[in-house]
Amino acid sequence: MIPIVDRSRIEALAPIWRMPFRPFFWGAAAWSLLTLLAWQAQLSGWGLPVLRGGVTWHAHEMLFGFAGAVVVGFLGTAMQTWTGIPSPHGRQLQLLVGLWLLARIGYLFAAVPLWLPLVAEAGFFLLAAVLLGRRVLVARQWRNAFVLPALLALAGLALYHWLAPARQGHAALLTLLLMTGLILVIGGRVIPFFTARRFHLAQRDKLAAVEYGTHGVLVALLLAFAFELPRAVLALLAFTLGALQLVRTMRWHPTVIWREPLVWSLHISYWFVILGLFLLACWWSGIAPAWRSGAVHALAVGGIGGLILAMISRVSLGHTGRLLAVPSLMPLAFAALAFSALARVFWAPAAAGFLAAVAAWVVGYGLFLVYYTPVLFRARPDGHPG
Repeated sequence: MIPIVDRSRIEALAPIWRMPFRPFFWGAAAWSLLTLLAWQAQLSGWGLPVLRGGVTWHAHEMLFGFAGAVVVGFLGTAMQTWTGIPSPHGRQLQLLVGLWLLARIGYLFAAVPLWLPLVAEAGFFLLAAVLLGRRVLVARQWRNAFVLPALLALAGLALYHWLAPARQGHAALLTLLLMTGLILVIGGRVIPFFTARRFHLAQRDKLAAVEYGTHGVLVALLLAFAFELPRAVLALLAFTLGALQLVRTMRWHPTVIWREPLVWSLHISYWFVILGLFLLACWWSGIAPAWRSGAVHALAVGGIGGLILAMISRVSLGHTGRLLAVPSLMPLAFAALAFSALARVFWAPAAAGFLAAVAAWVVGYGLFLVYYTPVLFRARPDGHPG
């Protein structure tokens, strides 16, 4: 097996280029603030003609710019643990970040030809797929082979979202469902493990029917939506997937979580995913046809946004050799994300609801940047590379 690290090469790099989580977690958090502030300005009538803007830009940047960066940063970092092969670092990591940043700038300014950010973004996800997929193949870690089709799908969906104007809603929701699927796969692994470990509890055996059912129904839902099967089928699949997650979470010791912010923040985010799936079922079934936006933002803000904040707060501490104890105001940040989701789901489209949701997001990720910028840009205090 390839050694985990070549210490001298890693230590010669600036800390930010040593592991994928460092630039992508920081960049995703900062970009989400800029994106949402620009979006709120447009909603308030303060849009600038030099910016591309619009609801398509907003959805694209939150899905592919924000969440996409975290996906690559997290998977790129986890791949070293999973396979024993060093994560992309140095020039490989700089190329990934460069492609991501070029796409963000290209989409932002209306004068930039659209083909430039499209090529950069597709290249970003394709390069990530090659770099991470190669590690899976070399280590024969077939359990983690899901990263390859997921990253390839994100590359294709990024193009689909911009190049098919009449299909942008379909592309955005399909991407949201794919991101939700990654939460179900990764969250289903780490949340029960982190919970049991933190409170010194035995991790309960997974129920095979629930785990296989989750993965099977998830794939079925993605395919059914991609091929536009009848809404009654989509509603049944979404409801079933949500019900399976309820069973799952009840086995993750939910009654003991409230003493540890790094744990309850994960659980609350996962509950928003369940809420979003049930709201989708209500929308698709026709029970509540006006709940589309609520369903989308329960998944996007509460599920994806909340889980990302919880995960990057934990991973940034663990992978820089620090104690798993959040700074004093980070519990407020986690609570702010939950409030942002509630405001966006139940208060918007009232103007005050939009403003409250954006303001709470800014508080949550703003606090992350205040506390974690030194963590991500400085070397590990224990002297180890990474």
